[in-house]
Amino acid sequence: MPGECWTVEEVESLIAQVVCEKKSLPQLCIPGKGEAAINNQRRRLKEAGRLEGAFAGRTLKPWTICELNTLRNYAGEHGFSAAFISQLQLVEGRSKDSISGMMHRHGLGNEAARMRSKCARRLSDGQRKELISFLQGEGRQTPSLEVAKRWGLSQKTVNGYRRRLGIFLSWQEARSSEDYRQRRDRLALEFARQTRARWRQWRLRTKRELQELRDEMERSSCPTERRPCLVCHEQWFATRDFYHVQRRRGKGVSMSRTCRLCRSEQRRAKARRVA
Repeated sequence: MPGECWTVEEVESLIAQVVCEKKSLPQLCIPGKGEAAINNQRRRLKEAGRLEGAFAGRTLKPWTICELNTLRNYAGEHGFSAAFISQLQLVEGRSKDSISGMMHRHGLGNEAARMRSKCARRLSDGQRKELISFLQGEGRQTPSLEVAKRWGLSQKTVNGYRRRLGIFLSWQEARSSEDYRQRRDRLALEFARQTRARWRQWRLRTKRELQELRDEMERSSCPTERRPCLVCHEQWFATRDFYHVQRRRGKGVSMSRTCRLCRSEQRRAKARRVA
């Protein structure tokens, strides 16, 4: 949404600050106008010749079709970020902010990352100073996760502040909080649940494949001898596809009396008892 139009008084105030007081952009102050709006208005006044040469600024370099196509290739098809494209100078002569702005205008880049950035919480100057003071003082030994919950930020943001301030937690300090232990236990339970679910899927898939193989071998002209499993009592064929075969030195070849599915289940049960 466009902002409110500039009044004559606001324009005259900006001209006076730039021409007479020789103020730079961070020092310019127009009530109700942000730094970007002031910068854009200053550029328009310079192009109109109303700043009497007091502000030279920089000449904007329009994007060419070749540059835009290159950006679309790297950002759209390959998924590269603006920082990565700028770092490698894949679009030569363009800064990170210029590339990021063009990607935003053309809807390029990671949609999820853009949504996270749009919904991220921005601290005011006072809140930022308060957070820095807290990290340098009483919150120096507080785990980043607890600080993030207290300030409504992400843990990565708090870690970034710690890195810039030179405040690092040791390995033991970072893992000493109750929240970390609870999160570790929760992740361990979730990993165990996912492992059991993957094993059940593997068992069903393997059993279906073995049944299909058995049906195919039954249709052959001379099927192999059958061998019942001692656990599930399924009538499988006596081949290494259905049973584990072990070759022992001096004792020949031995075949298990338990099919591969039941043998896998027994080994899992034994591992759970040991754990």
